[in-house]
Amino acid sequence: MSLKKVISNRRLAAGTLAIATMCGSTALAVGTTAGASSGTVSYGVLSCFTGPLASLGQGIYQGAQIAQAQVNAAGGVLGKKLLIPQGDTGCDPVEGKTALLKLISGGGIAGIIGPTTQEINAVEPVLRANKIIDEFQGGDTGRDHQTDPYLFRDSPSDSQLGVAMATYAHLKGYKKADLLFYSDAAAQTIVKPVQTIYTKLGGTVIHTYIIQADQSSYTNTVAQVIADKPNVIFSQTDAQTVGVLSTEFSQLGSKIPWIGTDVTTSSDYIKAFGISKAHSTLTSVMGTSVTGAADTVFLAGFKKMFPSQAAAGPLSGSNYAYDAVITLALADTYAKTTNGTTVAKDMKMVTNPPGTICSSYSTCLALLKAGKKINYEGASGSIDYNAYNNTFGPYAPFIANGTTGNEVQGTPLSAKVLGDVTNCTSKSACLAVLKADGLK
Repeated sequence: MSLKKVISNRRLAAGTLAIATMCGSTALAVGTTAGASSGTVSYGVLSCFTGPLASLGQGIYQGAQIAQAQVNAAGGVLGKKLLIPQGDTGCDPVEGKTALLKLISGGGIAGIIGPTTQEINAVEPVLRANKIIDEFQGGDTGRDHQTDPYLFRDSPSDSQLGVAMATYAHLKGYKKADLLFYSDAAAQTIVKPVQTIYTKLGGTVIHTYIIQADQSSYTNTVAQVIADKPNVIFSQTDAQTVGVLSTEFSQLGSKIPWIGTDVTTSSDYIKAFGISKAHSTLTSVMGTSVTGAADTVFLAGFKKMFPSQAAAGPLSGSNYAYDAVITLALADTYAKTTNGTTVAKDMKMVTNPPGTICSSYSTCLALLKAGKKINYEGASGSIDYNAYNNTFGPYAPFIANGTTGNEVQGTPLSAKVLGDVTNCTSKSACLAVLKADGLK
């Protein structure tokens, strides 16, 4: 399993709302502005907060809240209090554009955290036209080689998620697989990477089934999958769909293991799948935090702000949004402005080596004020943007507790391992790099 801006320190030219046409679509160009008030800076959190994938927005907002608290405790952004207003996209491009226009219409947005799925295609022209940096939180593989200077992705691409799912299946010894995905565009970006890497590692993809979401029955598809006799099912659907699928697989006596994504970690999905069955059958693979100073700071902030959720742990995606807020705030500080054009050029000055490694907003801020070049290492891993403003990070398997449904993390696959598997050219070469990385 998006989602990772800038008009802050200037005043809105009176009534300046110009319509610009870009790439055949209409984008709203808003006059430059400082913020809703002279004493605040706002990063809008743009994601799905309603609909079947609302869990994505919940995770992103949780991470943004944790970062917001830490930024404000250290004095804010450029001495101003940080606000994080929400914009609900419903994971729909049209609704996403409407939500973004509403967020920026008052001239108070200094950045965007999100969105998470294909809304990016509708909102990016607006953000680019207004020179607002976007910390994209989605996995869209079409952004793997993107060239928008204002778009930065803190969460890894779905191409890496697909690599992680396939590698995990190989390490578990699953030799034959079916793919069972719903037709949502965000899910489709995972299919090809899974197929490619799983096959390269020596696995056989028997069939790939693409189904429509939220149908009353999938009996024929379920029967076909069982007849294929796969060792594992790679899958992503919404909760309502998997509720039907899980029931029908159980009715036909199937105990085939499933490997899912960050979407399949939500509490709604686990309940629909069946908690006990999810524990015994479903493994979800998603990006994870890395052990270290930044993760310690992140978890401390999480436990302080959400004590009742401490046992369950942070929501999926929260670590990426946390890092997105921190990196943007540091970039604004380094640039001494929230002007998008300036900050876009300076973003890597606070995230990439060389520089003094720092792992919290307060320590990084102190180094910047002392005139030091910094290298922020985040809760989700090294925030080292490549030439396409993408980052790479570790993934781990998660299995639901059989009683509570809370996810329990297994042994992570490092960014190095996933990179090695991506780049190896044959089964023998892939097995050699896995062995060199300490894996079978």
